[in-house]
This record gives sequence, structure tokens and C-alpha cells, in this order.
Amino acid sequence: MYKRILITSALLIGGLVYAQNENDVLRYSTTDIYGSARFEAMAGSFGALGADFSAIQINPASMGRFSSSQFSFSFNNTVVQTTGLYNGVRSESQNNSFNISNAGVVLSTDISAKNDGRLFNQITIGYTRLKNFDYNRRYEGQNFYSLLDVFANIGYGIDPENIYDQRPFTTGLAYDTYAVDFDPMTGEYISRLTPGDMYHNREINTAGGIGEFHIGYSENYMNKLYYGASLGIRRFNYEENYIHTETLLDTTGVSLRSFDYTYNQSTTGTGYNLKLGFLYLPSDFFRVGLAFESPTIAGLEDNWRANMTATHDYGIESIPEKFVPEGQFDYQLKTPMKIRGSFAYILNYRGAINVDLEMARFNAGRLRPEGGGFNTQAYNFELENKEVQSQFRTVLNTRIGIEYMILKDIFVRAGYALLPQPYQKSIGNIDKPNQTFSGGLGWNKNNINLDLSYRQVQLNSEYYAFDPSKAENRTEFRSILHNIVLTFNLKF
Repeated sequence: MYKRILITSALLIGGLVYAQNENDVLRYSTTDIYGSARFEAMAGSFGALGADFSAIQINPASMGRFSSSQFSFSFNNTVVQTTGLYNGVRSESQNNSFNISNAGVVLSTDISAKNDGRLFNQITIGYTRLKNFDYNRRYEGQNFYSLLDVFANIGYGIDPENIYDQRPFTTGLAYDTYAVDFDPMTGEYISRLTPGDMYHNREINTAGGIGEFHIGYSENYMNKLYYGASLGIRRFNYEENYIHTETLLDTTGVSLRSFDYTYNQSTTGTGYNLKLGFLYLPSDFFRVGLAFESPTIAGLEDNWRANMTATHDYGIESIPEKFVPEGQFDYQLKTPMKIRGSFAYILNYRGAINVDLEMARFNAGRLRPEGGGFNTQAYNFELENKEVQSQFRTVLNTRIGIEYMILKDIFVRAGYALLPQPYQKSIGNIDKPNQTFSGGLGWNKNNINLDLSYRQVQLNSEYYAFDPSKAENRTEFRSILHNIVLTFNLKF
């Protein structure tokens, strides 16, 4: 029965449970407000202000506000507290991560001697962390439905001699650990369960992030018009590991007592995008900016494996390590384009308030075969892309930030962001928006800046371990992120 399985792209398209889908598009299309402490303290609302390294991810023209060169480096520490609610049972989890939030240099050159209206140009090179995947989540509670029911159903009609070839990550594992039986008369796989509830417990650990290397160019024209462009080289790194445990509450007439199902996935890849923008000052106190971010075209590689053990009244059934199934698949991802409008008002030369509006068409994200679709024999993700169009929508993210000098060289900052859920209201997902609250302090003395920020993010999501048609399988997660950033800036 046991066979060594290495799933390639040719085999993956046979309807496996863990193929790429609309969730991958959403995961890699959304970014967060990471950057310098000044940037985060104002909730990432910086598109019309500029003169901060992190503003390049909002509008590359904002780099034109630099009249001197600057080096920037930021440390980030994030604590995530997550609560899961599953069939009335509440579970708590927490994790902590430490990362470099951004690092880079802006090289500003005085070109006013050319007398053509251009005063300065800037070359920007650096790195920004755009998203953090470091989360620990868990849920537990009773449920009549079992993961074994899913595994039994998707094996229907497949002979046991071929089940490990055609369903290696699901029914094959359950059959080889004697968690399901096969009825040759009906062609059905039958889970070894009693009619009562199962007690579920799942721990989901994710790690990694999305980071982007920026190479930008900008110019200052007459201190009125600023324009710029940047090339983004985006790096994706995602890991997911979970263990799903179910325990029978009633074992009458069956040998099965419990089972553990584990799943491990890693995704890596690189993508490219282009940002264009301008910033205009109609007066000394008012600024307006507009920026465009092209879709990111990325090549991704998924690697995954699954395993299972089942505890019976006579002992433990497991899969030998050399027979544990593994999968690998290469594909492309296109994220949605984004358009950003920014407005800023200067407060008596002592501070400023900025508003950023960002439109993102999440239903325009796409999965593509490796090579971008030129291979007509490759799987074209037609069904998955239809799900992207039907489940997601266009959203308008709003970010507001304020900065004010309370003492000489001492600044206080605050910000708020409202981020609507990307799901269509008709599909019934959580519609409560995600929110960001932030604040911070800054000290500016001669050529040195030190900034400190605190940002709290409230995230709401729902999770289905399996079969989203059953409300009983739904877990509601609420995460609170506590993000602290320290930034050092040196002008030269």
C-alpha cells in the first residue's frame, strides 16, 4: 500500500485539497503599515508630506521633499494576542517577533545650478517590511462534524489500491492509519466514528513575511512640483504548520480513540512592481499627491507535506517517514493595482495633518501557471480566479496622521487607519473593518533623529478548518497586534 509520493504540477490538478486558491491571492495582495517609527506613529499616512524614507511605499514623489541625504534604520517588535471562538469555547494564544522594519539611504543632489527649475534630485535605495505572518492561533471545542468525514467523502469511488496515488494527503493517510474503512459494495469510505460529537483541537502557526527592496528616483521642481518613480522587488516567504487533533467522546463499538493530522507548507517567491507619483503644493500650507502602484507579478513555489497518526484501543497506527507524502508546485501570482490620493495641511509651520485614501481592487488578483500562461497545457486556474472575482471586492482604505512640535526639537504624533474587509457582503464573511491606532514621539537635533512609535492593530477574521458550508466548523479569530518601532536617522 505505501508508496513514495512526490506531487508535481501534472498531478496537482487532480483536485487535491491543498492546491492554490483565492486565499493565497488575498494573503499576498494585502500589506500592512510597516516602516519608520515616524511613519507608523501616523498610521502610514504620509503620501503628501514626504521627507521620510518609508513614504516611498505610498508615493515615490514624496522622496522629492528631501534636500539633504539621509540614512534610516528601524527595529520592530510585534506582540500578537489572538482569541479564537469555536462553538462557544474561547481559546487564547500569543506570540512575539523581532524584525528590521526598514533600512535604506536617500542620496539627494543639488541640481539648481542648471537653472531649469529643478532644484534637487534623489536616488533612494532600501528595504521595507510590508507584512508579518508571525501568528499563533488555536481553537478547541465539540463538533458533530469530523475531518474524517471530509477525507471519506473525497475518496468516494477510488479503489484502495489507488487511494494513496490519487488522495495521498487526505484519504490515503486516513485509510493507512485505519481511521476510515472501505465498503467494496458501495465504493464508499466510512469513518470509524460513533454518532456523537468529536472534541476538536487545532493549533495553527504561521511565520515569515513580505519584504520589498526599493530603487527610486525623484525630483523637486521649483519647490512646487515633485515627481518620482520606484521599482519594487518584493520577496515572499510564508510558512504554515498546523496540527489537528480529534478525540472521540463516545467510543462504543469502534477501535478508534483519537487522531492527529499535521500539515506543513512553505511558500517562497519574488515579484516586481512599479510605483509612479507626483506631489503638488498649491500653497505653502496645502499639499496634494497622487500615486499609482502597478500589480506585482510574482513567481511562487509551494512545498508541502501532510502526515497522520491514529490512536486505537490496541495501539497507534502511523505512516513511516519515508512514505510521508510531499508536494511541490510552481505558479505565478498577480496582485491588484492600487491608486492612492493624499492631502496634507501644514499647521503654522509647527506640524501637519495628512489624509491618505487608497483604492485596492482585490477582485482583480489572479493566479497564473508558471510562465504566465504561455503553456496552454498547464493548469489555468480558471475556477480559482472565478472565486477571486466572486468573493472579493474593491475597498477604500483610509489613513489619517498628525504631527506637531510641542517643544523645540520634540514632536508628538498620532494616527488612525480604517481598513474595510475585502470580502463581498453577499458571501457572509466577517464585515467588521480592521483598525489601526498609533502614536509616537520624535527628537530632532542637528543631523540626528530618533523616533519611537506604538501601533495597535485590531484584526478580525474567520477560519474554517474544513467544509465552510457548515456553520459549526467556523472559528472567529480576533487578533490585537502591539507594534513598537525605534528608528535612527542620520542626515549627511
